[in-house]
Amino acid sequence: MQSNELGVFVFTGMPGVGKTALALWCADQARKAFDFDIVLEIGIGAASRARSVEDVLTVFLPALEVSPLPATRDGMLAAYRSALFGRSVLVLLDDVENAGQIDELLPPSASGVVIATSRRRSAGFEHSGFTTMPVDVFTPASAKELLTHGMDGTTALDEAEQLDALAELCGRLPLALGIARAHLRTRHRGRTAQYVHRLQTAKDRLREFQIEDAFSVANLYEVAYQELGEAVKSLYRQLSLHPGDQFDERIAVALQGPNHERVVDDDLQALVSACLLTDLGSGRYEWHVLVRAHAAGLASATDSPADQRRSRGRTIISYLQFTVARELVFSPHRARFGEQFDGRVEPGYVGEGAYARAVGDLELERANLRRIVRLAEDEGFDDLCWQLCEALETFLFQRDLHADGLEVHTIGLRAAQKIHDRTGEPRPLFRMRVALGTTYFAVEDDDAAEAQFNAAEEVAAGLDDEDTIVGLAKVHVWQAFIHQRRSDFAAAVSAVARSRQMVTDPRFPERLRDREVALLDMNGGPMLARVGRQGEGIAAGRRALAYFAAASESRDSEKHNHIKSVANLGASLALSGEQQHQDEAIALLTKAIALEAEQSMVVWQADSAVVLADLLGRAGRQDEAHSLLRRAVELFDQLGSWRAEELRTRLGLEN
Repeated sequence: MQSNELGVFVFTGMPGVGKTALALWCADQARKAFDFDIVLEIGIGAASRARSVEDVLTVFLPALEVSPLPATRDGMLAAYRSALFGRSVLVLLDDVENAGQIDELLPPSASGVVIATSRRRSAGFEHSGFTTMPVDVFTPASAKELLTHGMDGTTALDEAEQLDALAELCGRLPLALGIARAHLRTRHRGRTAQYVHRLQTAKDRLREFQIEDAFSVANLYEVAYQELGEAVKSLYRQLSLHPGDQFDERIAVALQGPNHERVVDDDLQALVSACLLTDLGSGRYEWHVLVRAHAAGLASATDSPADQRRSRGRTIISYLQFTVARELVFSPHRARFGEQFDGRVEPGYVGEGAYARAVGDLELERANLRRIVRLAEDEGFDDLCWQLCEALETFLFQRDLHADGLEVHTIGLRAAQKIHDRTGEPRPLFRMRVALGTTYFAVEDDDAAEAQFNAAEEVAAGLDDEDTIVGLAKVHVWQAFIHQRRSDFAAAVSAVARSRQMVTDPRFPERLRDREVALLDMNGGPMLARVGRQGEGIAAGRRALAYFAAASESRDSEKHNHIKSVANLGASLALSGEQQHQDEAIALLTKAIALEAEQSMVVWQADSAVVLADLLGRAGRQDEAHSLLRRAVELFDQLGSWRAEELRTRLGLEN
């Protein structure tokens, strides 16, 4: 009898997710819908604890009124099939390990239904044609519903925020939620905030989810762990050293070390099959928060602190090389001090679409990268820490991820300061002060930015290597930006002039000079126009646009500078006040706004909107001007900038 001639349904999922409860509910619904002649139920058990087919038939055959029991396995199977022939039957098998356990107990009738549960995601279920239904953790709404069952409605409403937190601390796992609900009503007498605090501060949160010896989440995971092979057990423990719940296969490779001979993908799939990991596709995996806690507890108890630190170090290096490879896509010409930029790491992508792919990779790993920076600091890997922060600088700045930037570069500065204090090496400290200064500038804390740039100059005193010369030239440009924002345009122009002097210095690397001159033209143009040197500003803007338009044709990484050069030339033309430049300025600024929106350059889009609105207002196109100003207010609000309120006040716009 082929399995597709009857209904076989297998619920799979991690321990504690509620497979058995769901299977029992479905069996009950099936009983109500169909008039089965007989219902058979048994728990099979997996691996070494599994009941054999003979054990199962020793239970089933008496229920089928077969007596005496046949003496052999084949005889028992024949009697089982004979007793069920032509009868409608529901068979409920709890905790099976593979398709073979189900195959042997299939009813010999198309009117039979089998409902099974398994803690394994076995390809055999699919191969046998069974209907496999993965069971996931509860949704936030369902998790809260379980926690609040029997709770007074007013209390549930008042405690809503704490109950949400409690559900997440339980990982929305049904077994953990049920245990938490019991503890909330007994031990904590409904004081949800107190219970949440206990779980948040618990040394071993997993051990909190147990009731005497009857119900324990940890025990379920321990059973699953003991069924793994030794190599898979080791990987299970090591993966918990990664600070995030999602990770890429390359992290598993890094954790295992360079001398590991096994195929890591096979071991990962063993954990997926055991429902201890979720395969997200494309080589990416996810922990459940409580499973990870179990693995971390085992790592702490089993693996030496030195081994754990080495594994964490390999993870940090893996993320550093991953990030450097993407930074080389963003800024292949930017001077960097970190040793990973010495040519040992290749750009992650080349050719068309490289920039977008690099951005996508870092966006996907963004939360993990923040955690890895903190891990590097906590573990004392100072040299890796500041280099990782250096490699993240362009991504965080260009994507307006300034809250991340402040956190990351503050940590990087601490690491660099430790290196300086320990070895006297100033260059990491110089780089981190510049990175933190640019981030302070981005969040409009000009005083803090200026302090970092001034400190960077002091650190660099006496250094004459080309990387420092390039860095100092950049510092002068950032100082110019600060002066520009303060409307001290003469000081801004002077700062740009100092940068030009450094760029023409023989120590400045020749290979970078043309591009750096183009950047100075791009950034300095509006500053020159502001001090009445409109002709020079416009000429500089045209040179910059020509350079970056050509560069962006061959390198996606120059796309942002091309867009900025369009916007800045438009601004310089608008500032000239001459009628002959008005139409060109409007066209350039309109183009810039569209490109800035396309590339999510929010600050630039807002600034360009204000400049274009002022220009359109002078041209008598008030409706268009006001529409742009309203959009600028929205963008500045999105950024949390004080300029939104200033713009409302200055222009009389409604809140």
